[in-house]
Amino acid sequence: MAKFVVVGAGIVGVCTAYELVRRGHAVTLVDQNDEPCQGSSARNGAQLSYAYCDALASPTLLSHLIEIVLRRDPAYRVHLQADPEFLLWCLRFILNASSKRFSDNTRYLLTMAAASQSAMTELLRKHDLRFSYAVAGKMILHSTHDSFAGAKAGYRLKTSLGFPLQLLNREEAMAIEPALSAYRDPIAGVVFSPEDAVGQPHLFCQHLLGLLQREYGLELRLGKKVNRLATTPGRSVRTQLTGGEVISFDGAVICTGHTSGIAARYTGFGASWPVQGYSMTVPARADAMRVSITDMKRRIVFARIGSHIRIAGIADIGGRRVSFDDTRFGTLRKSALEAFAGCYEIGPMAQLEPWTGARPMTPSSRPIVRRADRGIYLNLGHGALGWTLALGSAAKLGELIAADFHA
Repeated sequence: MAKFVVVGAGIVGVCTAYELVRRGHAVTLVDQNDEPCQGSSARNGAQLSYAYCDALASPTLLSHLIEIVLRRDPAYRVHLQADPEFLLWCLRFILNASSKRFSDNTRYLLTMAAASQSAMTELLRKHDLRFSYAVAGKMILHSTHDSFAGAKAGYRLKTSLGFPLQLLNREEAMAIEPALSAYRDPIAGVVFSPEDAVGQPHLFCQHLLGLLQREYGLELRLGKKVNRLATTPGRSVRTQLTGGEVISFDGAVICTGHTSGIAARYTGFGASWPVQGYSMTVPARADAMRVSITDMKRRIVFARIGSHIRIAGIADIGGRRVSFDDTRFGTLRKSALEAFAGCYEIGPMAQLEPWTGARPMTPSSRPIVRRADRGIYLNLGHGALGWTLALGSAAKLGELIAADFHA
C-alpha cells in the first residue's frame, strides 16, 4: 500500500481519490477551499453526456472564428490578450481544429466517457449515493438541415463505438419529450442518446467523500493549500501546506484548476487555459423537460435535477482571471427565455442561483492524465467535460500508477 496526496477536491480530485483507495492506497485529499467541489465543478451543466463529448476545436467552430472574434456569436467570446501563453494556446487550438485531429480527439474523449459510464454504473451498484442521479437521456436539437447533416458524421462515429444513438425528426422527439412543444424555433433533426444521465456533482462529491472517510480511511484536509511539491532521493514526495506544515507521501496527484501555481509548474507552457462558463438553476414547471437537452442554435444545455432545471452555457476565453459579468449572464438568461420559456420560472436575479466558473481546457480538449515527475502525476484540464470524464480519467490514472508502483 502506498500513501498518496491528491491536490484538489473538485469532481476530478474526488474521483481520483476514490480510484486510489479502491486500489488499496492510503489517500489524503487536500483543497484550499473549506468545502469540496467549490471550483468549476460547483454548478456546472449537471449533464453526464457520455455520448456527447466532442472536442471543442473543430472545423465547424473554425469556420465561425471570424464571427466569434467580431462578437457576432452570443455563445462565444474571445478576449484577445498580449499574453504569449494565451497566444500559444490559441495556435494549438486552431491546429486541433482540423478534421483529422477533431475526429481523433473526439474518439479519445468518447472512449474515456464510455469508461466513465461503466465506472459510474459499477460505483452505484455497490453504493447508495444520493445526488439527483437519473438516466434521463439527452437530445441534441439542430435547427438547420446543415447542422443536422454535420451531426450525422458524429452519429456514425459514436454508434461504431457502441453508443445507442437515434436520429429523430421533431414529431418523433416530441413523442419521447413532450416539452419540445414549447420550443419556439424550427427543429431540422434531433440526435437522441437514451443512456446519458444527470446528477449534481457537488452532492456526488459530498456523499462519496463521506463514504471514503467511513469505509476507506480517507483523510480530508480542507482549507489547506499545497504550496510546494518536491521529490526526494528516497522516492518520496515532500508536500508543503499552508502554514509551513510538511508531509511526505509516496506519490502526489495534482487535480487542480487554472489558478493553481503547482499545476502550471508541471503541465508546461500553454498546456491549458481557462474557459469561462455560466449557469443558473430555476424551478421547473409541471410540463418541463425530463430529458436533458442541448440547444445547438444557442449552445446552451438544460438538465432536470429534481424539481429544478439547470441551465448552462457560454464559453468565454481570454484573461487568466475570471469574474462574474452581468452582461454575459444576461445573454444566458435571454437565450433560456427564447428557447423554453414555458418550462421553468425565471424570476429575479437573486432567485436564479447565478454562477460562473472557469474550466481549464487543453487545446485538444483531452485531459492531461500522465506522470509529470517521479511520484508526481497529473489529472486535470478537462474543460467543460470534468463531470462526464472524471471517473474515466481517474481509472486511466489508476492504471498508470499501478504499473509504476508494481514495477
